[in-house]
Amino acid sequence: MAPRFYTPDTRFEVGSPAALTQKARHHAGRVLRMVAGETAVLFDGKGTQASGPISFDEQGASILVEEVSTPAVESPVQTILLQSLVALEKMDWILEKAVETGVAQIIVFPSERSVVKLPAERLAKRLAHWQDVIVSACEQCGRSVVPALAFQKNLEAALGSADAPVRYILSPGGSQAPKLTELQAVAFAVGPEGGFSAQEISLACSLGWQPALIGPRVLRTETAGLVAITLANAASGDMPFR
Repeated sequence: MAPRFYTPDTRFEVGSPAALTQKARHHAGRVLRMVAGETAVLFDGKGTQASGPISFDEQGASILVEEVSTPAVESPVQTILLQSLVALEKMDWILEKAVETGVAQIIVFPSERSVVKLPAERLAKRLAHWQDVIVSACEQCGRSVVPALAFQKNLEAALGSADAPVRYILSPGGSQAPKLTELQAVAFAVGPEGGFSAQEISLACSLGWQPALIGPRVLRTETAGLVAITLANAASGDMPFR
């Protein structure tokens, strides 16, 4: 697969040049050691991508657009992942893999048992880092739609911001599996390493969320959301099995 680069707010026209960002230019030339004439793919983050030979000059890098397409790689079900703050290296992994599994939106928030805290002076830098992780995952896995990322101040705000008709809060104490067939959109809330407290589960239920158990084994926080998204995708026909 040709190297892919995120170029937001770019219009692609066959026969016209499309510029790489300075960050993408550095990655193409200095990290990947691409040379003029090699094929590169640019995508706008909204579903459209363009491919063509890359060229470099003193001002930057661009491709001469030979083909414009809208690849059919997005899941037919819109999945929203509400992820409690966890250890930062785990958070990077969760975000990367959630993108690969097809998540549409990620909402991060501190919950009662979150060990990691993000003071205001660190939040902006961490959000920028997470955005880079998401974009890099899109470049790697072939997605041309960049999932939305948001941060909410607490669980209540996070639960209220998830716009989906079906909403599940994952709980090892749950007794029912989520119903994932015939969905257009679904949201999953995942607790931190210690799970959600009883009060948090009660809060979610009062806001219309349903407690759900997604298997007979207790899953780690970095596994639970990914399994839920994958199950929703499979039920929607995104990843059919024979």
